[in-house]
Amino acid sequence: MSEGKKNGRLAVPVDDIEVDLVPMIDVVFLLLLFFMLCGHITMETRVEQITVPPTKTAQKLDTPENWERIIVNVFGSTSAGKPPRNTIRVNNVNYVAQGIDNFEAYQKLRQVLDAAYDRAEKFPDPKNTGFMLPKVVLEIRADADTEYRVVQEVQQVVSGSINPFDGMKPMTISSPAQAKPFVFLNFTTRSPGDK
Repeated sequence: MSEGKKNGRLAVPVDDIEVDLVPMIDVVFLLLLFFMLCGHITMETRVEQITVPPTKTAQKLDTPENWERIIVNVFGSTSAGKPPRNTIRVNNVNYVAQGIDNFEAYQKLRQVLDAAYDRAEKFPDPKNTGFMLPKVVLEIRADADTEYRVVQEVQQVVSGSINPFDGMKPMTISSPAQAKPFVFLNFTTRSPGDK
């Protein structure tokens, strides 16, 4: 019997066996890429499908005595290709921003709020933060066509947490006395078609 055959079988030399892992790694990366892309698309679709439940009860919003109420109507979208980027109406004056990197509407809103802060009576924050809070209630109105991101940006501008004059970067202040926050907010909806 020859050396290559034992019990009728061919002996395979051990030195010639090599496992090629490249195809397996290619398949793993393709699967990983597939699930990452599908998951990202699913998340974007989910955000677009969020709807606000209908109001079952409503109550009249009362403004405390000697307080000012400012109504801020929010319209618009942060999506690319949908001009205007957003429109903010305060005291029946529209402030419009065109384009993704245009924050003019937020800048005008901040100027209106700064003037309201300066003329309002103020009191110290009961939570001992050092902030002086104005006796002003802001009513932020939006409808189903307004993207939540726009409402969130307006909320950040009115609370003084971002600076619309510096590319919407976080606000930097050296002391609480410099801040002009508005923390008394009511969120309401507009009637459909109210423009």
